[in-house]
Amino acid sequence: MSLRFGVVGLGRAAAATVPAIVRNPNTTVVAAADTNPGVVDSFRHQFPSRGYACIEDLCNDTDVDAVYIATPTHLHTQHVLTATAARKHVIVEKPLAISLDDADQMIAAVDKAGVQLIVGQSQSYEPPVRAMHEVVRSGEVGALKMISGWYFNDWLYRPRLPAELDTRLGGGVVFRQGAHHFDVARFIGGGLARSVRATAGVWDAQRPTEGSYSAFLDFENGAVANLVYNGYDHFHTVELTGQSEGGTRVDSTLMEHAAARKRLAAGGGDAALKRQAGFTARAEAPPYPAYFGLTIVSCEHGDIRQTPTGLKVYADQDVREIQLPQGVSGRDLMIAELYAAVVNATPALHTTRWAKATLEVSLAVLESSRTHKEVQLKFQVSNLDQGVTQT
Repeated sequence: MSLRFGVVGLGRAAAATVPAIVRNPNTTVVAAADTNPGVVDSFRHQFPSRGYACIEDLCNDTDVDAVYIATPTHLHTQHVLTATAARKHVIVEKPLAISLDDADQMIAAVDKAGVQLIVGQSQSYEPPVRAMHEVVRSGEVGALKMISGWYFNDWLYRPRLPAELDTRLGGGVVFRQGAHHFDVARFIGGGLARSVRATAGVWDAQRPTEGSYSAFLDFENGAVANLVYNGYDHFHTVELTGQSEGGTRVDSTLMEHAAARKRLAAGGGDAALKRQAGFTARAEAPPYPAYFGLTIVSCEHGDIRQTPTGLKVYADQDVREIQLPQGVSGRDLMIAELYAAVVNATPALHTTRWAKATLEVSLAVLESSRTHKEVQLKFQVSNLDQGVTQT
């Protein structure tokens, strides 16, 4: 059985995901929708399909089985409700929503429609993150104790839509990037975070949303996570890792300092740079696994880190490397998860309930930063009863 996709919202996320849909032998792209007709034309030139101006028209297309929604965060609830009302299966980009009430609306809609919905928190699909989870789950280096994550990059100075710079509409790094960072920590840590203590920074009045955070997550199993993110385009973590979030090797000696801020100033601002961009997607999978900054997992008897080809495990008595399949991205596995859920009734992990738990962490980070207090969590779900495969 082939699963036929319609794509809604033809931005950066779609450019990364559509090739994964095309690469999968069991899925195809048959339709696309965006409010910008020029971008739709650009998409259809690369991926022959039907073009629409809105999600409603796309969902009326009887050839569409599933909808990939990559629209601005504040539109996710409306668009998921539209797709599920049309009995379409759904992948919706992270974060799921901007409130827990909106998440609950989606959960109810999915349950009522009897369709499958997964949330595209693609970093926790990446093979190295899954492999870290499996090493921890195996107990070979003892119980999990600490997850440390640092990511410094230029997120805040890439061309942005107004909603991406408005926290009330789901903008800023806590919503947009914390949806990955907190999800990775929850995935490795078993899912059941207990509380959050955090500070988020708004350091540039010209881009008045969170560009940084430092968060401490306490898990029910006794483990903790220390997660730091800085998107202000000064130091970049890739200088340490040599590998990008996009799965490419980077020579840090060739990197231009503050390149994103310079491009933004020289290009006439966000709107001008957005207008210049059409739809461009790389057909092949990234050559190397993605790095979401630098992640170190610490257990009783060892530490685990990512390498360009897999993992390195530093145990009490030795150091060993784990080689992982190359040419497989997190988005490839994301598409495979939806297909398996729809066709084989395989229980999915990245459901609305799992994503609601990650959203709860993001909201707690913002609340803790505002109140300077620890925030208790109520809606966490476990993934410790689920094995994880690499393909």
